[in-house]
Amino acid sequence: MEPSHRWIEHTAELQLELHGRSEAAIFSQAVLALRELLEEDAEPGTGERVERQVEAEATDRGALLAEWLAELVFLAETEGLLPDEARDLVVGEDSVTAVVVGRTCEPRHLVKAVTYHDLALHRDRDGWRGNVVLDV
Repeated sequence: MEPSHRWIEHTAELQLELHGRSEAAIFSQAVLALRELLEEDAEPGTGERVERQVEAEATDRGALLAEWLAELVFLAETEGLLPDEARDLVVGEDSVTAVVVGRTCEPRHLVKAVTYHDLALHRDRDGWRGNVVLDV
């Protein structure tokens, strides 16, 4: 299974479905999906390249995915960081860490919150699947 994601629109919400061969691929794909969502108003190729150490912690897999996305949304809102990739990504039992590489710009101020509605991260016969709903 190739890593992929897709957005599903709901009233005042966006649902993100993630697929990957590994759990780490889900977290990497979440970075790409968020970039896709936030970059619409940003000018391509502009902004200073930056790297930020990002860590999220949670007691279960789904919550870990939600906290990871919440950290990325926080960086977009507070620092104008539009993420391009996650380097040195490590998914532990109750944490995920990575160096998030991106650029500073004016990302869309779209995401109000990462919700726990329909939240999931699990392994199936085809690899890993994640699901998270964003309040927009």
